[in-house]
Amino acid sequence: VQEISRMKTLIQEMLDLSRAENVDIDYKDEITEIYSTTEQVFNNFKIIHEDFDFYLDSDDDGESLYIQAFRNHIEQVLIILLDNAVKYSRDRKEIHVSISKSFTKVEIAIQDFGEGMTDEDKEKVFGRFYRIDKARSRDKGGNGLGLSIAKQLVEGYKGAIRVESVINHGSIFYIEFPILNDTRQIYKSKQIAERKKL
Repeated sequence: VQEISRMKTLIQEMLDLSRAENVDIDYKDEITEIYSTTEQVFNNFKIIHEDFDFYLDSDDDGESLYIQAFRNHIEQVLIILLDNAVKYSRDRKEIHVSISKSFTKVEIAIQDFGEGMTDEDKEKVFGRFYRIDKARSRDKGGNGLGLSIAKQLVEGYKGAIRVESVINHGSIFYIEFPILNDTRQIYKSKQIAERKKL
């Protein structure tokens, strides 16, 4: 039963990876408000993982901040990164999320204080099926595809993803997206979304 469950997860991840290759075409009219989306995923993790301390630092000034991306995909990327942060935190169960913006880009950083990784791991961690510790990763239920899916999705929306890490001291994953400033496109995307609901 465990093996069947693992294979189902693997197949779903492979499908996600395949679909992620065409997001810029299939979801070109989708937009996502980044503050509310990040805060929703953050709050969900706070509820699910009561034994962890979660902290959110945001420069949200009350105005909406949009990127050109499908909301479900942004949620998926955040879930992958936060899930990894939880999985690889051992003693210090503390996770920090921050949202910051410049004139043209918004950046989300997710920091844990867990196992960290070597320089070799940092170079390979976004590759398909790569797992930092093969034995421990299998115990944690990973197939080594999560970060590859996240990378494909982020880059599909003209974003960037990177990691800073020190072995035994934790990791910080950064995702960055261009800010959507075209008010006409935002209005058009909202109209399309409303029509889909009807």
